Amino acid sequence: MTSARTSRRAKADATRRRILHAAHEEFLAHGFHGATMAAIASRAGVAVQTVYFVFRTKAELISAVIDLAVLGEEDPTIPQESGWWQAMETEPDPAEALRIFVRGAAPLFERASAISEVLRAAALTDPEIRRTHEDHERLRLEAFREVIDRFAARGALQAGLDPGRATDVFFTVLSDSVWHGLRTERDWSAERVTDWMSDALPRLLLER
Repeated sequence: MTSARTSRRAKADATRRRILHAAHEEFLAHGFHGATMAAIASRAGVAVQTVYFVFRTKAELISAVIDLAVLGEEDPTIPQESGWWQAMETEPDPAEALRIFVRGAAPLFERASAISEVLRAAALTDPEIRRTHEDHERLRLEAFREVIDRFAARGALQAGLDPGRATDVFFTVLSDSVWHGLRTERDWSAERVTDWMSDALPRLLLER
């Protein structure tokens, strides 16, 4: 009985993952409003009823796609529980700690920035999607404020830069829109974006 339940759970997880992958591709290809649940089901090789059963709405589906991109697929982990976040917390040099954060967060932005920009565009005209977008941005803002507060407690912020303004700068520069713009519009490599962020953010936020 236990083996049968495990098999069913594994099959359900595999189906969910196929739907998420298919949705990611469909949203990038056609935008949020252009993508349909039927097209996503077709990409995933499942019935459209299955997509609705697992995710209920397209808004819930794109939110889950972004969660998968941010947390990772093989070993889903929130940033605050990751090894690079812990390394950032224990690094005594503030500039190096911030660079550790940027390097650790870079793969998340590489995976999630394009689909997050699809969500951002849809939020301009859809109130439900706007709430979803705001929820994801709120989580990022809270995480970034947590990092800034650590630097502020160590007296590492630039003179005259309070934690609120520092968070605004951090949140704006290290963002999906900036990452995606540099990667696609300016044709920067992910390594180049990471190196630039690692150099720019300590200059913008920390005492020299």
